[in-house]
Amino acid sequence: MRIKRFRGENALEVLAQVKRELGEEALILSSRRVEEGGKFWYEITAAVDRDPAPEVPEAGSLSMESPSPETLQEIRNELSEIKGLLQEAFSEKVARSRYVKWLEMGIPPEVASEMEDPVSWIRERLARKGTSTLSRNLIFVGPAGAGRTSAVFKVATWFKYRQGQEVTVVTLNRHRVGARAEAMRLGELLEIPVLTELPNDLSQDGCLLVDTPAWGWNFGPEELEDLLEKFPRARIQAVLKAVEHPQSLKRFLKEIENYPVEGLVLTQVDRLVSGLPLVFLLKDEWPVVSFISSGPRVPEDLTRATPEVLERIFIRGLKAVYDLK
Repeated sequence: MRIKRFRGENALEVLAQVKRELGEEALILSSRRVEEGGKFWYEITAAVDRDPAPEVPEAGSLSMESPSPETLQEIRNELSEIKGLLQEAFSEKVARSRYVKWLEMGIPPEVASEMEDPVSWIRERLARKGTSTLSRNLIFVGPAGAGRTSAVFKVATWFKYRQGQEVTVVTLNRHRVGARAEAMRLGELLEIPVLTELPNDLSQDGCLLVDTPAWGWNFGPEELEDLLEKFPRARIQAVLKAVEHPQSLKRFLKEIENYPVEGLVLTQVDRLVSGLPLVFLLKDEWPVVSFISSGPRVPEDLTRATPEVLERIFIRGLKAVYDLK
């Protein structure tokens, strides 16, 4: 078999070289664009199995001469080059296959393209992000159906009963039918004061958590800016439904990226079949996850998002494929 690499300025030019030198029966092993000296080239590795086999002398004929050292070295060089080209073509094929597999498992393309070992990639970025900070004055913002009200009261209960803090909840959700009554009922059951307006004195001690309407027509950038102007020391917790499509989550996060977003609250984590579609949240451009909500119960189904907790969530669904230990 003869294997050779061809290079040119475009695919047609390189294919013409392949046919001219190796013939129509040449097999394309790999193709790619490469940069060299500030210029891009199109490169094809091709092979053909048509080199004639050496003739074996008949019995009684003259014996074969031993090849010269120069000939042996040429053979070694050619074999070494063939080995290198085959390894390169095989590695490219494996990389493409791995990339397709990550996409099939729900990993966004921008992450799949840089991920070889998903577990190492996840652990490295979790270690880099660490555990989020947590302010005592928080505004909870999220799309419709993300579970903002439940998240607000779960976090309020966490502050009160686990951290020993005085907590007040402000509900500004006047658009959804029954939203205010729901907040009042939860406040009564959990013994947490609930207000329907921001208090005049925002310098008071304790925690103040604000539940906003669903992000959209009734509550958008203008309303959030007005709220932050009245409550400038507050920080934002973005409430995200974990089973939502990654593109929808990214679109929402892009809309609020210029505001003081301190962290993320992931809800409905218990419904996740695989956590891999969420690994994009480990990119540096996105806020750290603060809390994990894994069910409808208030306050039991809330966990602080430590790197250990997040690792178990992000690799969910991977064990069945790779039998991870």
